[in-house]
Amino acid sequence: MACNPNNIGRINLDLLSRAIPPVQVRRMEKNSRFLFHQVSWRNLARVELPMLALLTLMFAVSALVSPDFELKVTGWSLSPLYTCPFFFLTGVPCLLCGMTRSFLAMGSLDAGQAFIFHPLGPIIFVLLAGLAVFLVASVASRRRISLSISHELRHQLIVWGTLVVLAAWVVKIIVWNKTGLI
Repeated sequence: MACNPNNIGRINLDLLSRAIPPVQVRRMEKNSRFLFHQVSWRNLARVELPMLALLTLMFAVSALVSPDFELKVTGWSLSPLYTCPFFFLTGVPCLLCGMTRSFLAMGSLDAGQAFIFHPLGPIIFVLLAGLAVFLVASVASRRRISLSISHELRHQLIVWGTLVVLAAWVVKIIVWNKTGLI
């Protein structure tokens, strides 16, 4: 580009674009939204129905078994059937230690006891109950309900979820030390 009175202070954008490669602009989706798709019974039987069956089984077990691992109807003890391997080997509760007993306490509608067993237990129990409602609605309407979230929101959920689980683990260790569960 030669300097002459006609192009002083002007930049030839063609030359500049060849010298500096264009930055790839990533399309960012800012909004999250629910999507509804009409699906066949075969597709529902692959995803929604097995998930609904597992959630129903989980809620039934939590209603029938006490947090002491005793069947409420017969009084049989089921405690020898379950032990956390990490806690058994190290004596330190793992990130999910107490979640089963927390769910069993929620099945007895005892949120306070459920919180003592695991601080996130009642929250996850309610979220899974909400998922069960969505699955029932999905099966009843024969529409797959899905959630589309942006990449940034997904990243933030992973980071904050990890921090919440680690904070709950610390709270659980402190509470378990004070209540004698460790």
